[in-house]
Amino acid sequence: MRALVVGASGMLTEVARWLAEQSYQVIVVGRNRAKLERVRDGSRYPHLFTLLPLDYGQTDQLREAMEQLIAEQGHIELVVAWINSTAPEAISTIQQVLSRPKKKWSLYHVCGSRAWIHPPLVQEVAGCSYHRIILGFVCEEKGSRWLNNEEIAQGVIFAIQSKEPQTIVGSVEPWEKRPT
Repeated sequence: MRALVVGASGMLTEVARWLAEQSYQVIVVGRNRAKLERVRDGSRYPHLFTLLPLDYGQTDQLREAMEQLIAEQGHIELVVAWINSTAPEAISTIQQVLSRPKKKWSLYHVCGSRAWIHPPLVQEVAGCSYHRIILGFVCEEKGSRWLNNEEIAQGVIFAIQSKEPQTIVGSVEPWEKRPT
């Protein structure tokens, strides 16, 4: 089994490591090779990691890397992607390339809290089971705060395990209580 984690060097680090613990071959994508190495080297299973340092905002570079990955390693069953808004074509590029072999796979699209109000438009692609994960916030006695990396990782792992079409990590309501 293979998993691709896009944006793995930050809040998705523990998700990538958890996938390795589940016996996935984990391909981690990010711009900074040193950060990707830390994701791999902090795992109990570093031999299960492939590092793919690239800027996923460069659509042609992303497409070529995904095509090469499929040619060399085969089908990818699971994708977890935190895509910055500066890369609006990244999700559709990943979907197009990974759906070519006509095999089923799952995409867990990690989105910021604004996706609650303005969900991203994601095209349905044959063979791709799409799951949206919305990262909210935490309400506390004296206000609210954004989720920390551990809470995000736990929420994403829960979403993968539950396979629901949409998972909200933390709270998104009341919307006016979100941190500024």
